[in-house]
Amino acid sequence: MIPCLSGGQTDGETHFVRLLNRLFRRAGTLFIFASVFITLITSSIIPFTEMVNDVSDFTPNTARARHELETYTQFFSNKGEPIALYVLITAKKHENMLGIRQLEETIRLLNITSERFKVYNSFTQREESFSEFCHNFCTINEPVRHFYNGLLVESNFGNSSDHIDLGYPITTVLGRQLHVDPNFFGVKVAFRLNSNNETREASVNQLRSTTGQSVFDLKGTNQIKNNIREIKLIVLQFRAERPPSISMQSVKQWENDILAFVQHEFKSEWVDAYVLSESFLTSEVVRAGLTLLPFLVIGFTIMVVFSSITISLAALYIGQMAAHKILLAIVACVCPFMACGTALGAMFWCGFRFGSILCVTPFLVLALGVDDAYIMLNSWQRLRKTKQLSALLYNFNRNRASSTAPCSSPAAKLSGKDIEELSEEMFAHVMVDTGASITITTATNVLAFIIGALTPTPEIQIFSIGNALAITAVYIYAWTVFGSLMAIVGRWELVECLNDPSNDSGKELVKPATSNSSALISSTLQYQQKFLSCCSRFVAWYCRLITNPFVASLVVALLAGYIYITIYGILTIKAELKPEQLFLRSSDVIKVLDLRNEYIMPFYAICIVFVNNAGNVTNPLQAQKLHSLFWRGFVTYEDNGTENGDVSITKFFFTTASYGIELRDWSKREELLNQWRHVADSYPELEVSVYEDDAKFLDLIPTMIPQTAQSAMWTLLCMFLVCLLFMTHPTTLIVSNFAIFSTCVGVFGILSLIGTELDPIVMSAAIMSIGFSVDIPAHIAYHFYKTGLNSEKQKTVEERLRHCISAIGFPVFEAGISTIICVSSLTFVNLHMAQVFARTLILVVAIGLVHGLLVIPVLFYLISLIPTTITFGSRRPSEMDIPETKMQTEISMKDSNKSSSGGILTIRLSANNSRF
Repeated sequence: MIPCLSGGQTDGETHFVRLLNRLFRRAGTLFIFASVFITLITSSIIPFTEMVNDVSDFTPNTARARHELETYTQFFSNKGEPIALYVLITAKKHENMLGIRQLEETIRLLNITSERFKVYNSFTQREESFSEFCHNFCTINEPVRHFYNGLLVESNFGNSSDHIDLGYPITTVLGRQLHVDPNFFGVKVAFRLNSNNETREASVNQLRSTTGQSVFDLKGTNQIKNNIREIKLIVLQFRAERPPSISMQSVKQWENDILAFVQHEFKSEWVDAYVLSESFLTSEVVRAGLTLLPFLVIGFTIMVVFSSITISLAALYIGQMAAHKILLAIVACVCPFMACGTALGAMFWCGFRFGSILCVTPFLVLALGVDDAYIMLNSWQRLRKTKQLSALLYNFNRNRASSTAPCSSPAAKLSGKDIEELSEEMFAHVMVDTGASITITTATNVLAFIIGALTPTPEIQIFSIGNALAITAVYIYAWTVFGSLMAIVGRWELVECLNDPSNDSGKELVKPATSNSSALISSTLQYQQKFLSCCSRFVAWYCRLITNPFVASLVVALLAGYIYITIYGILTIKAELKPEQLFLRSSDVIKVLDLRNEYIMPFYAICIVFVNNAGNVTNPLQAQKLHSLFWRGFVTYEDNGTENGDVSITKFFFTTASYGIELRDWSKREELLNQWRHVADSYPELEVSVYEDDAKFLDLIPTMIPQTAQSAMWTLLCMFLVCLLFMTHPTTLIVSNFAIFSTCVGVFGILSLIGTELDPIVMSAAIMSIGFSVDIPAHIAYHFYKTGLNSEKQKTVEERLRHCISAIGFPVFEAGISTIICVSSLTFVNLHMAQVFARTLILVVAIGLVHGLLVIPVLFYLISLIPTTITFGSRRPSEMDIPETKMQTEISMKDSNKSSSGGILTIRLSANNSRF
């Protein structure tokens, strides 16, 4: 076996490393084919898995809104599962809906929706329209029809009819009073300003008394006849309960048919119409997620080009360029896709749903999965340069010691076994050199997502599980696929370099040079030496700069200001929720939600109150409790008495509503919901429950900040414990974890300062960023830690930093830039989810690079100035260490067949700082 320069044979690797080394070297092709086979099997289910989403997927499983939804469903359980569809109608050019033509088109839509579209009822064995399968809330749109009829009468007979009052909130048509406030929104009315009968016009949501009540609720307030002056929005509500005889698929088809008609067939010169339903919301969430997939191809292409260029430049610089370097660059980008296919496919085989947020996973894994390949390949190239020189010297010295034979004698040849052993030894060194730092970053990323999977929010759970599995898979494939391929082509490199690969018996290690080849090689070596010298001088200058006391103090001062500003940003972050951020900007849902926030919520924020245990209402005390719960003015009891004439009530419900411009703010609506719940909780014996359509979103607002803080705390603790497993030196451990903490603080604070509000998407990105913030600081700190283990004498911090940056600086910088380039493609997607993850990853990488290449070295230098008996873990080198001593060897070989004027080739090889 060809010994390394340190003179050992085992290189200090463990038995486990030697076992893996032999497996990857001797069964590399088997590992590659096995990995590809597993990927194909697991990912085969992905094209056939339907993407499933629900707008409540971001609601925690423990949220009160889920219990309230169960109560709502159980209340109507005798009729079936509740369904709802809304048609929102506005006038063209933002004009007034208070017109004959506009209301005529509204009634036309009402009739078509109620009668044309049908569902199949297996019990009656026929197709049924909404008017036929609806049993409750069927007449909720009748006030609109009666209002239109009244307007027709008014237009035909003038304003002389005493039986018609087209008012708000109560309309009277032919003596019948109807509430139009559940259907008319953005209403402007006329009202009396004082006792002088002076009238003014104002929006309904602005008419408040000094107590905050609507002026229509005050005693003694008379509604002006025909007081409506403007209507901005009319909403048609189609509420029903789905019986078991009507399938859910049939209901979804009914909703989709109405949506298709309104979007593509309904044409009007007077109004615009929009549909809102549960299935439409779900399909739009899915469509938003699918828009990310084309950009995944763009990201992959960019990564392949970038990896090919940077890997080729590094190989050219170090003199190891070959065609298979491009193959390695491509495989480095393919491995993350294989990992995503394996992880997501395994999830779907196990029954997990395909959530749209999982479309982000390939971007994250691609951006980070190539980092391991960069570091492994860089380590191989550095080790090959050192080991190749070792083999050259060993074989040359063996030739001189054996005899005076020329270089072409068998003593100068390397056997296939020698090359095989050298290749195995080098791959073992790669595993020892990179395995720990790669494992640290992988373990911290996986742990961060495991903690995210413990949150009670379903969408964050599935996102975290998918990412944890994908990152684990990409770590495995980094060794089984990329590592195996690198070992295979690495042997080709050694055979090509040390021997002629076409001759198994080997040819001359160094051939006598002709004058032409001598000049070319000499010129190439001179260029490489100049470039190496420039890089070495730059690294030395940079290390002197950051170990300058003034510069180091300035960096610390800037660091303190940075931490102060970002902590301020964290403390001022606002938890807010905007459901429109789940959809594309071009989606009709955005228009619907805008209309809802503009005209519906500020005018009529509805709440349904259920009393599930009315008790004995004949008891005066029980009756008093019931009467104190709600206002009796609008209550009318139906005649459903018993044989004795007693009124029997077991449970009932009623609706109430609030209004106000401030209800456009979701946080204000969350406060209102809690006020309703507080009133409901005041009557525990009545089992009162409230239901608000958006409670599933509103319940997120008060939980987002504490959940994010709790997840961040536990994740940071896990990061510390993982780093402790690999870096036992206290100073190195503290500095690396401080860098991780500072990076996380910077990401959260800057996101807040640029206006990003805390929502479920940002929560997911925050958990992700904590794990990813470990990558760059861990690599730098770990390699700095190793420099103290690989030296015979105590080195200065500047010397150790110079070695650390020379060894790991370029691959870390290369990995960071590649990540930024990859996720930058997400910024072109007009989707909140894509924008948040892109901004977060770019911040994590940028701040991590600054900490890894500037802050951490400065902190190590400043700490070294403190008098202490604790060193940075220096010890004498072990067999596994690669020597750092400068060695310069001049080899002169003279061809006996050439004249002395042209037959001498002088090669000057240097082993110090031979790292890129």
